[in-house]
Amino acid sequence: MTDHIHIAVTHPNGVKHYTLCPTRKKVVQTLALVILAILTITFASLYLLSERSTEAEAAIDRLRQERVVLNNEVAMLQQKRDELSQTIENKDVELTAITQRVVTVEDMLGLQSVAKDASLTHRLDVAAINSAVRYTMLQLIPNGKPIESYRRSSGYGSRTHPVTGKEKFHMGLDLTSDIGTPVYAPADGVVEYVRPSRRKGYGNFVKIDHAFGFMTLYAHLDKFNVRSGQFVKKGDLIAWSGNTGLSTGPHLHYEVRFLGRALDPRRFIKWSTDQFDSLLENEKRVSWGHLVAVVENLVETQVQVANMPDAKPPLSTAQQREADNEAVPSKASM
Repeated sequence: MTDHIHIAVTHPNGVKHYTLCPTRKKVVQTLALVILAILTITFASLYLLSERSTEAEAAIDRLRQERVVLNNEVAMLQQKRDELSQTIENKDVELTAITQRVVTVEDMLGLQSVAKDASLTHRLDVAAINSAVRYTMLQLIPNGKPIESYRRSSGYGSRTHPVTGKEKFHMGLDLTSDIGTPVYAPADGVVEYVRPSRRKGYGNFVKIDHAFGFMTLYAHLDKFNVRSGQFVKKGDLIAWSGNTGLSTGPHLHYEVRFLGRALDPRRFIKWSTDQFDSLLENEKRVSWGHLVAVVENLVETQVQVANMPDAKPPLSTAQQREADNEAVPSKASM
Protein backbone atom coordinates (compact mmCIF):
# COMPACT_ATOMS: atom_id res chain seq x y z
CA MET A 1 0.00 0.00 0.00
CA THR A 2 3.04 2.20 -0.21
CA ASP A 3 1.93 3.55 -3.56
CA HIS A 4 -1.11 5.18 -1.97
CA ILE A 5 -1.00 8.74 -0.78
CA HIS A 6 -2.72 9.50 2.48
CA ILE A 7 -3.88 13.07 3.04
CA ALA A 8 -5.27 14.16 6.43
CA VAL A 9 -7.27 17.41 6.51
CA THR A 10 -7.97 18.74 9.98
CA HIS A 11 -11.04 20.87 10.62
CA PRO A 12 -13.12 21.86 13.74
CA ASN A 13 -15.32 18.86 13.51
CA GLY A 14 -12.46 16.44 13.33
CA VAL A 15 -10.00 15.00 10.84
CA LYS A 16 -10.79 13.68 7.43
CA HIS A 17 -8.48 11.26 5.74
CA TYR A 18 -8.13 10.94 2.01
CA THR A 19 -6.28 8.27 0.18
CA LEU A 20 -5.01 8.77 -3.36
CA CYS A 21 -4.30 5.90 -5.55
CA PRO A 22 -1.24 5.93 -7.89
CA THR A 23 -3.34 7.17 -10.76
CA ARG A 24 -4.58 10.11 -8.83
CA LYS A 25 -1.06 10.67 -7.55
CA LYS A 26 0.23 11.06 -11.06
CA VAL A 27 -2.61 13.38 -11.93
CA VAL A 28 -1.84 15.58 -8.96
CA GLN A 29 1.86 15.57 -9.72
CA THR A 30 1.20 16.47 -13.33
CA LEU A 31 -1.21 19.18 -12.27
CA ALA A 32 1.34 20.57 -9.86
CA LEU A 33 3.99 20.59 -12.56
CA VAL A 34 1.61 22.34 -14.95
CA ILE A 35 0.72 24.92 -12.34
CA LEU A 36 4.43 25.43 -11.55
CA ALA A 37 5.18 25.82 -15.24
CA ILE A 38 2.35 28.29 -15.66
CA LEU A 39 3.53 30.26 -12.67
CA THR A 40 7.11 30.22 -13.98
CA ILE A 41 6.00 31.39 -17.41
CA THR A 42 3.75 34.01 -15.84
CA PHE A 43 6.56 35.38 -13.65
CA ALA A 44 8.97 35.31 -16.57
CA SER A 45 6.46 37.15 -18.76
CA LEU A 46 5.82 39.69 -16.05
CA TYR A 47 9.59 40.21 -15.70
CA LEU A 48 10.02 40.65 -19.42
CA LEU A 49 7.06 42.99 -19.55
CA SER A 50 8.53 44.99 -16.67
CA GLU A 51 11.90 45.22 -18.46
CA ARG A 52 10.23 46.23 -21.69
CA SER A 53 8.09 48.74 -19.82
CA THR A 54 11.25 50.24 -18.31
CA GLU A 55 12.88 50.39 -21.73
CA ALA A 56 9.73 51.89 -23.19
CA GLU A 57 9.64 54.56 -20.49
CA ALA A 58 13.33 55.32 -21.17
CA ALA A 59 12.62 55.52 -24.89
CA ILE A 60 9.67 57.81 -24.21
CA ASP A 61 11.92 60.04 -22.07
CA ARG A 62 14.49 60.15 -24.88
CA LEU A 63 11.78 60.98 -27.39
CA ARG A 64 10.49 63.72 -25.12
CA GLN A 65 14.01 65.18 -24.83
CA GLU A 66 14.48 64.92 -28.60
CA ARG A 67 11.10 66.58 -29.07
CA VAL A 68 12.23 69.46 -26.83
CA VAL A 69 15.46 69.77 -28.83
CA LEU A 70 13.55 69.62 -32.12
CA ASN A 71 11.07 72.20 -30.87
CA ASN A 72 13.97 74.49 -29.97
CA GLU A 73 15.52 73.94 -33.39
CA VAL A 74 12.20 74.60 -35.05
CA ALA A 75 11.84 77.80 -33.04
CA MET A 76 15.36 78.87 -34.05
CA LEU A 77 14.64 78.03 -37.70
CA GLN A 78 11.41 79.99 -37.55
CA GLN A 79 13.31 82.92 -36.05
CA LYS A 80 15.93 82.67 -38.81
CA ARG A 81 13.16 82.41 -41.39
CA ASP A 82 11.57 85.55 -40.00
CA GLU A 83 14.96 87.31 -40.03
CA LEU A 84 15.60 86.17 -43.60
CA SER A 85 12.14 87.28 -44.62
CA GLN A 86 12.81 90.69 -43.10
CA THR A 87 16.22 90.80 -44.80
CA ILE A 88 14.66 89.88 -48.14
CA GLU A 89 12.02 92.54 -47.63
CA ASN A 90 14.70 95.11 -46.82
CA LYS A 91 16.73 94.00 -49.85
CA ASP A 92 13.64 94.33 -52.02
CA VAL A 93 13.21 97.88 -50.76
CA GLU A 94 16.89 98.60 -51.38
CA LEU A 95 16.71 97.01 -54.84
CA THR A 96 13.68 99.13 -55.67
CA ALA A 97 15.51 102.24 -54.48
CA ILE A 98 18.65 101.27 -56.43
CA THR A 99 16.61 100.58 -59.53
CA GLN A 100 14.97 103.98 -59.21
CA ARG A 101 18.37 105.60 -58.75
CA VAL A 102 19.66 103.74 -61.80
CA VAL A 103 16.69 105.05 -63.79
CA THR A 104 17.43 108.56 -62.52
CA VAL A 105 21.12 108.22 -63.39
CA GLU A 106 20.23 106.84 -66.82
CA ASP A 107 17.95 109.80 -67.43
CA MET A 108 20.66 112.20 -66.27
CA LEU A 109 23.24 110.50 -68.49
CA GLY A 110 20.87 110.31 -71.43
CA LEU A 111 20.98 106.51 -71.63
CA GLN A 112 17.60 106.06 -73.26
CA SER A 113 19.09 103.39 -75.52
CA VAL A 114 19.63 101.02 -72.59
CA ALA A 115 16.77 98.51 -72.45
CA LYS A 116 14.77 98.81 -69.25
CA ASP A 117 14.31 95.01 -69.17
CA ALA A 118 18.08 94.45 -69.21
CA SER A 119 19.67 93.05 -66.09
CA LEU A 120 20.36 95.53 -63.33
CA THR A 121 24.04 94.53 -63.41
CA HIS A 122 24.29 95.41 -67.09
CA ARG A 123 22.48 98.69 -66.55
CA LEU A 124 24.75 99.51 -63.60
CA ASP A 125 27.82 98.70 -65.71
CA VAL A 126 26.61 100.96 -68.51
CA ALA A 127 25.75 103.75 -66.07
CA ALA A 128 29.08 103.33 -64.27
CA ILE A 129 31.03 103.48 -67.52
CA ASN A 130 29.14 106.56 -68.70
CA SER A 131 29.57 108.21 -65.31
CA ALA A 132 33.27 107.34 -65.37
CA VAL A 133 33.55 108.75 -68.89
CA ARG A 134 32.00 112.04 -67.78
CA TYR A 135 34.13 112.16 -64.64
CA THR A 136 37.27 111.47 -66.65
CA MET A 137 36.47 114.16 -69.20
CA LEU A 138 35.64 116.69 -66.48
CA GLN A 139 38.90 115.80 -64.74
CA LEU A 140 41.10 116.14 -67.83
CA ILE A 141 39.40 118.87 -69.91
CA PRO A 142 39.07 122.46 -68.55
CA ASN A 143 35.71 123.17 -66.90
CA GLY A 144 34.32 125.38 -64.18
CA LYS A 145 35.55 128.74 -62.89
CA PRO A 146 39.27 129.44 -62.48
CA ILE A 147 38.43 131.89 -59.64
CA GLU A 148 35.61 131.67 -57.14
CA SER A 149 33.96 135.05 -57.67
CA TYR A 150 34.36 137.61 -60.44
CA ARG A 151 32.53 140.01 -62.71
CA ARG A 152 33.08 139.50 -66.44
CA SER A 153 34.22 142.83 -67.87
CA SER A 154 35.22 141.85 -71.37
CA GLY A 155 34.04 138.83 -73.32
CA TYR A 156 35.45 136.56 -75.99
CA GLY A 157 35.48 137.89 -79.56
CA SER A 158 36.14 141.11 -81.49
CA ARG A 159 36.42 144.27 -79.40
CA THR A 160 38.18 147.61 -79.13
CA HIS A 161 41.25 147.23 -76.96
CA PRO A 162 40.79 149.34 -73.79
CA VAL A 163 44.44 150.51 -73.85
CA THR A 164 45.44 150.78 -77.54
CA GLY A 165 41.98 151.67 -78.84
CA LYS A 166 42.45 149.34 -81.80
CA GLU A 167 39.99 146.73 -83.03
CA LYS A 168 41.35 143.34 -82.02
CA PHE A 169 40.03 139.84 -81.45
CA HIS A 170 39.92 139.08 -77.74
CA MET A 171 40.87 135.41 -77.33
CA GLY A 172 39.71 135.00 -73.74
CA LEU A 173 37.67 136.40 -70.88
CA ASP A 174 38.67 139.25 -68.57
CA LEU A 175 37.38 138.33 -65.12
CA THR A 176 37.59 141.31 -62.82
CA SER A 177 38.79 140.46 -59.33
CA ASP A 178 40.84 141.95 -56.53
CA ILE A 179 44.60 141.59 -56.56
CA GLY A 180 45.56 138.41 -54.74
CA THR A 181 42.43 136.42 -55.66
CA PRO A 182 43.35 132.67 -55.80
CA VAL A 183 43.42 131.13 -59.27
CA TYR A 184 42.80 127.38 -59.56
CA ALA A 185 43.54 124.80 -62.27
CA PRO A 186 40.29 123.83 -64.07
CA ALA A 187 41.64 120.37 -64.99
CA ASP A 188 44.61 118.05 -64.59
CA GLY A 189 47.64 119.05 -66.61
CA VAL A 190 51.27 120.08 -66.70
CA VAL A 191 52.59 123.64 -66.50
CA GLU A 192 54.21 124.35 -69.87
CA TYR A 193 55.79 127.58 -68.76
CA VAL A 194 55.61 130.37 -66.20
CA ARG A 195 56.62 133.81 -67.49
CA PRO A 196 57.12 136.79 -65.23
CA SER A 197 56.63 140.15 -66.97
CA ARG A 198 55.34 143.12 -65.01
CA ARG A 199 54.83 145.61 -67.85
CA LYS A 200 54.45 143.87 -71.21
CA GLY A 201 51.40 142.32 -72.84
CA TYR A 202 50.02 139.51 -70.72
CA GLY A 203 52.22 140.46 -67.77
CA ASN A 204 52.83 137.59 -65.41
CA PHE A 205 51.17 134.58 -66.99
CA VAL A 206 50.97 130.80 -66.75
CA LYS A 207 50.22 128.29 -69.48
CA ILE A 208 48.97 124.77 -68.64
CA ASP A 209 48.75 121.89 -71.11
CA HIS A 210 45.83 119.53 -70.52
CA ALA A 211 44.87 116.21 -72.12
CA PHE A 212 43.64 115.71 -75.70
CA GLY A 213 45.20 118.95 -77.01
CA PHE A 214 43.52 121.43 -74.64
CA MET A 215 45.42 124.30 -73.02
CA THR A 216 44.57 127.13 -70.63
CA LEU A 217 46.32 130.47 -70.18
CA TYR A 218 46.20 132.86 -67.19
CA ALA A 219 47.48 136.42 -67.63
CA HIS A 220 48.02 139.65 -65.62
CA LEU A 221 48.83 137.59 -62.50
CA ASP A 222 50.29 139.00 -59.33
CA LYS A 223 52.20 135.94 -58.04
CA PHE A 224 52.82 132.31 -59.07
CA ASN A 225 52.29 129.12 -57.10
CA VAL A 226 53.65 126.69 -59.73
CA ARG A 227 56.77 126.27 -61.83
CA SER A 228 57.42 125.04 -65.38
CA GLY A 229 57.17 121.27 -65.75
CA GLN A 230 55.03 120.87 -62.63
CA PHE A 231 52.04 118.53 -62.81
CA VAL A 232 48.82 119.89 -61.35
CA LYS A 233 45.45 118.43 -60.51
CA LYS A 234 42.05 119.95 -61.01
CA GLY A 235 41.47 122.46 -58.20
CA ASP A 236 45.14 123.07 -57.38
CA LEU A 237 46.11 126.65 -56.55
CA ILE A 238 48.34 127.86 -59.40
CA ALA A 239 48.58 131.65 -58.91
CA TRP A 240 46.96 134.85 -57.63
CA SER A 241 45.28 137.42 -59.88
CA GLY A 242 46.85 140.85 -60.31
CA ASN A 243 47.23 143.90 -62.55
CA THR A 244 50.47 143.26 -64.43
CA GLY A 245 51.21 143.81 -68.11
CA LEU A 246 49.00 145.78 -70.47
CA SER A 247 46.05 146.12 -68.10
CA THR A 248 43.68 148.90 -67.04
CA GLY A 249 42.74 147.33 -63.70
CA PRO A 250 42.96 144.22 -61.55
CA HIS A 251 41.57 141.19 -63.38
CA LEU A 252 42.36 137.70 -64.66
CA HIS A 253 42.67 137.12 -68.38
CA TYR A 254 41.61 133.51 -68.97
CA GLU A 255 41.92 131.58 -72.23
CA VAL A 256 40.99 128.07 -73.33
CA ARG A 257 42.62 126.72 -76.49
CA PHE A 258 42.35 123.51 -78.48
CA LEU A 259 45.33 122.63 -80.68
CA GLY A 260 46.43 126.24 -80.34
CA ARG A 261 43.09 127.69 -81.46
CA ALA A 262 41.26 129.90 -78.94
CA LEU A 263 37.78 128.77 -77.89
CA ASP A 264 35.08 130.63 -75.98
CA PRO A 265 35.94 130.12 -72.26
CA ARG A 266 32.35 130.83 -71.20
CA ARG A 267 31.22 127.46 -72.56
CA PHE A 268 33.90 125.66 -70.56
CA ILE A 269 33.13 127.64 -67.39
CA LYS A 270 29.46 126.56 -67.64
CA TRP A 271 30.40 122.96 -68.39
CA SER A 272 29.55 120.60 -65.50
CA THR A 273 27.93 117.28 -64.71
CA ASP A 274 24.47 118.86 -64.72
CA GLN A 275 25.10 120.58 -68.05
CA PHE A 276 27.40 118.03 -69.61
CA ASP A 277 25.89 118.08 -73.10
CA SER A 278 25.92 121.88 -73.36
CA LEU A 279 29.59 122.11 -74.36
CA LEU A 280 29.39 119.14 -76.73
CA GLU A 281 26.43 120.71 -78.51
CA ASN A 282 27.68 124.31 -78.66
CA GLU A 283 31.42 123.94 -79.27
CA LYS A 284 31.57 122.61 -82.83
CA ARG A 285 35.33 122.99 -83.35
CA VAL A 286 36.13 119.89 -81.33
CA SER A 287 35.37 116.38 -82.59
CA TRP A 288 33.62 115.35 -79.39
CA GLY A 289 32.31 112.06 -80.79
CA HIS A 290 35.80 110.71 -81.42
CA LEU A 291 37.06 112.08 -78.11
CA VAL A 292 34.23 110.46 -76.16
CA ALA A 293 34.92 107.15 -77.95
CA VAL A 294 38.58 107.32 -76.90
CA VAL A 295 37.65 108.01 -73.27
CA GLU A 296 35.04 105.23 -73.30
CA ASN A 297 37.64 102.77 -74.55
CA LEU A 298 40.02 103.95 -71.84
CA VAL A 299 37.40 103.54 -69.12
CA GLU A 300 36.25 100.12 -70.38
CA THR A 301 39.85 98.92 -70.39
CA GLN A 302 40.31 100.11 -66.81
CA VAL A 303 37.08 98.34 -65.77
CA GLN A 304 38.17 95.10 -67.45
CA VAL A 305 41.60 95.24 -65.81
CA ALA A 306 40.02 95.98 -62.42
CA ASN A 307 37.69 92.96 -62.80
CA MET A 308 40.48 90.54 -63.80
CA PRO A 309 40.90 87.90 -61.05
CA ASP A 310 44.67 87.68 -61.44
CA ALA A 311 45.52 91.12 -62.68
CA LYS A 312 49.28 91.48 -62.95
CA PRO A 313 51.10 94.80 -62.77
CA PRO A 314 52.59 95.97 -66.06
CA LEU A 315 56.22 95.14 -66.72
CA SER A 316 58.80 97.85 -66.48
CA THR A 317 60.64 98.88 -69.65
CA ALA A 318 63.72 96.83 -68.68
CA GLN A 319 61.63 93.77 -67.79
CA GLN A 320 59.70 94.01 -71.04
CA ARG A 321 62.98 94.24 -72.99
CA GLU A 322 64.29 91.12 -71.23
CA ALA A 323 61.06 89.28 -71.95
CA ASP A 324 61.24 90.26 -75.63
CA ASN A 325 64.87 89.11 -75.83
CA GLU A 326 63.95 85.73 -74.32
CA ALA A 327 61.05 85.35 -76.74
CA VAL A 328 63.23 85.97 -79.84
CA PRO A 329 65.77 83.17 -80.46
CA SER A 330 69.35 84.27 -81.04
CA LYS A 331 71.09 83.74 -84.40
CA ALA A 332 73.50 81.25 -82.84
CA SER A 333 70.64 78.98 -81.84
CA MET A 334 69.07 79.04 -85.28
